[in-house]
Amino acid sequence: MPDSTQTVAETVVAIADGQLTTRQWTEHCLSQIDSPDAIGAWSYIDRDRALERADAMDWLRKDGSAMGALHGCPIGLKDIIEVKGMPHGCGSPLMGQVSERNAALVDALEAAGAVILGKTETTEFAALHPARTKNPHSLEHSPGGSSAGSAAAVAAGEVPIAIGSQTNGSVIRPASYCGVYAMKPSAGIISRTGVFEQSPTLDQMGVFAASLADIASIVDVLSVHDSRDPHSIAAPRPNCVEGYLSDPPMQPNLAIFTLPYQDLQEHACTEGFREIAEALEGRIEVLEAPPVFDQLIESQRIIHLKEAAAAFETMGLFGHDQLSETLRSMLTQGAAYSEDQYQEALDIKHSLTAFFDNFFEDFDAILSPSASGEAPLLNEGHTGNPIFCTVWTLAGLPTLNLPILQGEHGLPIGVQLIGRMRDDARLLRTAHWLTNELFDEGEG
Repeated sequence: MPDSTQTVAETVVAIADGQLTTRQWTEHCLSQIDSPDAIGAWSYIDRDRALERADAMDWLRKDGSAMGALHGCPIGLKDIIEVKGMPHGCGSPLMGQVSERNAALVDALEAAGAVILGKTETTEFAALHPARTKNPHSLEHSPGGSSAGSAAAVAAGEVPIAIGSQTNGSVIRPASYCGVYAMKPSAGIISRTGVFEQSPTLDQMGVFAASLADIASIVDVLSVHDSRDPHSIAAPRPNCVEGYLSDPPMQPNLAIFTLPYQDLQEHACTEGFREIAEALEGRIEVLEAPPVFDQLIESQRIIHLKEAAAAFETMGLFGHDQLSETLRSMLTQGAAYSEDQYQEALDIKHSLTAFFDNFFEDFDAILSPSASGEAPLLNEGHTGNPIFCTVWTLAGLPTLNLPILQGEHGLPIGVQLIGRMRDDARLLRTAHWLTNELFDEGEG
């Protein structure tokens, strides 16, 4: 039986030392998924494939072969990521064909020794229409979206690590609602080849895990250049594990922006941030958001919907009667934007690069809510407002969810930490410092 308090790296060491087998770890996760109180986090499980892979990893250990950073680690993949031999569902009855190839990130995971259990539930085409997944903390509440199953599966202890994607707030928001660590690295760090494309400008991959240490490990494994992805960074990557394990050379400087949509915050979220600011007195500065922030929300929306409309037109699915009304409305709005509006939105996005490069000369990170507060009820029919993630996603900045606050109903509320583009290791270093600063024992 794996020790739930161990990080993935520690569990890999236990396998190397013969204290645990990959098959035991895999069978434990499969048994958790099969439990009577399952929360509907999975769209497809391939038990035979997973156990065969687990046995192969155990044979490699016994043979004395090299072991990767994720040797034996069971992983769930959002069902917009292609895995050879598994159905590619994308949360829609219009999909489901069996994939003939792996996404690039799947190859990277398996090269590091991971065991793919299957596909986690996504909202319809990673958009707004809710998935069937429930929040593990309260079955009456939403897990968020669009990476609903990935966040919920980690929160429920069904898998130690899961992969998701974010075009607006689809990694950080569900992580906040489900109370798990998550990271959307800098745009271009993780390849998107073999992932359903909704918005080529904005789509970014992300990861969920039970600890910051695991976040660092998985990002390093997935941080591989891919020339097939036009946004993939063709440069040396930040070493996130090294960053996580490092001490800052001096105490970090943090910033909180007074955001134009701050009035959407629930009282518990506002009070939590006030307490954090008090605890970090002298290390944190409250700043007025620059006027351009007022334009950023609309700019993200124009780019996102315009590109989504084009993608569905190319697939021949625009206006299809098997799409939800939610998605059809979204695509209709996107098609209505003019080319001039789209180009202006792209220009605004590009202007963010210089602004944030200059900003992070003086600050190590920005603190922001991950979401407005606790998860909405399922009967409200939506997955929550992504607005607290919009600006950072538009800019392509690395962001982390830290599950450190609690709402009035006892549900998790996340704190979002945002860093400089391509400085993901520094962001993890700052996050580790912050959790240790706020809690005697840190996050573990």
